[in-house]
Amino acid sequence: MSWWDIVYKSLNKGDRLFTPGRGLDGGSKKRPFTIFSKYSSKIVIHSGDYNIPLVKKCFDVVEEALVKEKYRCLRVASLRAHERLDDSADKLIRIATKSNLARGNYVCAMLERCKLVKYTMQGNRKVIELPCSC
Repeated sequence: MSWWDIVYKSLNKGDRLFTPGRGLDGGSKKRPFTIFSKYSSKIVIHSGDYNIPLVKKCFDVVEEALVKEKYRCLRVASLRAHERLDDSADKLIRIATKSNLARGNYVCAMLERCKLVKYTMQGNRKVIELPCSC
């Protein structure tokens, strides 16, 4: 089953999640977002004053990088809105969707909630990796 299928079946309209924030405990930068609606090809979240669509491709590109391409880990997000990091989920999502919207934090939070990835620290960088690196 694809990660998209697992996320789609596991999360429900109204579920409240949090972006990862800084450090393993999230610190003060953890921000809430809510599942606003679900469609077969996208999940729309509500964060702050905005509704943000997360299409299937957002999840597929992260799954492909970690599972098929066997990246050891991926940074969660870019440094700032326009500073995309080569080893970030956010950059992969922006390239795959041809959109400059920052969505890495939301996608990673949803994948972590579904236990498909786990957050770890690599120095002072928060990254996601597969739950078991056996």
